[in-house]
Amino acid sequence: MKRITWNRALVTGASTGIGKAIATELDRQGTDLVLVARNTERLEKLAASMNVATEVLPADLTDPAQLEVVASRCAATEDPIDLLVNNAGIWSFGALTGPAGEVADNMVALNVAAVVTLSRAAACQMVANGQGTILNISSIAGSQPLPYEAVYAASKVFVTTFGQGLHEELRDTGVGVTTVTPGLTRSELHARAGQQRQISRAPGWLWMEAEQVAHLALKAASLRKIVYVPGLGYRVASSLAEMMPRTVNRKMASFINRGRARLT
Repeated sequence: MKRITWNRALVTGASTGIGKAIATELDRQGTDLVLVARNTERLEKLAASMNVATEVLPADLTDPAQLEVVASRCAATEDPIDLLVNNAGIWSFGALTGPAGEVADNMVALNVAAVVTLSRAAACQMVANGQGTILNISSIAGSQPLPYEAVYAASKVFVTTFGQGLHEELRDTGVGVTTVTPGLTRSELHARAGQQRQISRAPGWLWMEAEQVAHLALKAASLRKIVYVPGLGYRVASSLAEMMPRTVNRKMASFINRGRARLT
């Protein structure tokens, strides 16, 4: 199957982690960029390192007004984007009734609502042009209910199922939708949630590098894969989780995460 290439991509959460790695990979491929994140300084520094034409669009996607600005760029017919990468996200660990629960509303706004808003804006423009790709970065956490990560896991369930449903809606329009579900990936996600010490206890073999995930994610999107799990180990784990009864998954996750919670 011939791989798809893109002229211009909009990447959210582009200042660090998987988003930054995706932007860097796209730069190597010659794809012009629109970089979106909250940190203007980091975005401008990243843009300065790029060889392609790069727009910097600072925005907090949990703010409706700023989200609308980015949605308008997704929908623009002048210098249109033909690849939307929904990568920005928030993670927290802990009980919903504790401090971690204080970011629950922002998590839903960023991990769920922003994905829908930007996908709709981009899809309408792409369908009109008869081509384009939406790449959603979900998480293997969305393969089962996770106590102490209940909102995050649920938000990623949404992203994964939303992406598959949207793929079917757009099947005959020339627009593809790919959802990638990484496992543990080295980035600032865990440190920002104040969980660096706890996460550092995870065995090294569980981790993937952001650059590796980015490369595999873009390859999956270019091949029009619907759902893709990077890493053989995580693909096996995801398949096993789907086969096991939901009650067993929930109890196992509860046992593991209760132990993790005692370390925080």
